[in-house]
Amino acid sequence: MVDLETLAALDGLLWLRTGEAAAEKLALSQSSVSRRAKQAQTIFGVCSQKIDGEWDLLSDAFLLNAERSVHQMARWKGLAPLRLEASYWWRPLITDPPPAGWMVGLCDIVGVPRNLELLRLGIVDAWVGPMPDAPAAHDPEFISLPLSAMPVHCVVTPSHPLLRQGALTFEDLTAYPSLALPEGAYPQVEAALKNIGLWSSPMRMQRYDFKKWEGRSETELTIGYATAMSLELLGGSMVKLPLSLPLESGDALVLKRGFAERPQVTPLLERFQEPLRAMKQRWPEIRLLC
Repeated sequence: MVDLETLAALDGLLWLRTGEAAAEKLALSQSSVSRRAKQAQTIFGVCSQKIDGEWDLLSDAFLLNAERSVHQMARWKGLAPLRLEASYWWRPLITDPPPAGWMVGLCDIVGVPRNLELLRLGIVDAWVGPMPDAPAAHDPEFISLPLSAMPVHCVVTPSHPLLRQGALTFEDLTAYPSLALPEGAYPQVEAALKNIGLWSSPMRMQRYDFKKWEGRSETELTIGYATAMSLELLGGSMVKLPLSLPLESGDALVLKRGFAERPQVTPLLERFQEPLRAMKQRWPEIRLLC
C-alpha cells in the first residue's frame, strides 16, 4: 500500500497531462510529482509512456487498480479532496471557485470514452458530462444525474455568407465544412449531425483547444455548434443560424453507481444550482433539471 500523495502523483499525470498541472492541483513541486509517480510505477510494476500527448500505462495494472479503489474510498471518507472533471465551459461558468471538498480538473478532456475510463479506473470521482452522450439510465456501471437541458445551434461568424442567404435548409449548410471530432468521441451527437449532412470536417483534438474548435469557425467558413453555455463564453463572436437542429444537449453529473448515495453528492448538486440559475436568467432556453 502506498500513501495518498504518491498514487495521486501518478494518477495526476494521467488525468491532468503535465507535471506542472499535477503539481499545481496537488500542491506539490514538479520534482515531487515526478519522483512520486516513478515510485508508484516501481511499486506496482507498471510503466508509462506519453502517446499523442497523453500519459498512458503500457502494462497490466491489476494491483494498481486495486489500490486505486482503496484510495478512492479514502477520498469519499474525507481523507483527501474528491476529483471532479467537466466539460470545458463548466470551469469558468460553474466550478470557479471549486466546490468545497472537491478538486476540479482542467475541464479540457474531449470525448466520452476517456472521461468514462478515468471514472472507471477511480482516477476521477465524478464527471459533468454532456447529454445526450452521458451514460443512459439503464447503464449498469454508471449513473447520470441530469442537471440541465438546452438546444444546440449551428453558429458561424457574423460575416458568413449563409447569413445573407435568407431562408435556410440543412441542404444549404452542406456547401460549407462543418466541425467534427474523431469517430466515437460523442456518438449520439455525431449520428444526429451526420444525419442532416453536418459533422463533415473532422480533426484530432484530445484536449479542448479554442483555436482548433471555435477558432476554426472564426477564421474559416466552417460551421460550428454551440449551446447557451458555450455562447456565453464566445460573447458576440459567433452568430446562430436560423435553423432548429434535431438535437438537444445539456449536462449530467456522472458517477459510479456505488457512490451515488454518498453524502457529498447532494451538496455538490446544490452547489451547482446557483450558477445554473444565473445562467438560465441570461439564457431562458436553458431548462434546469436538478
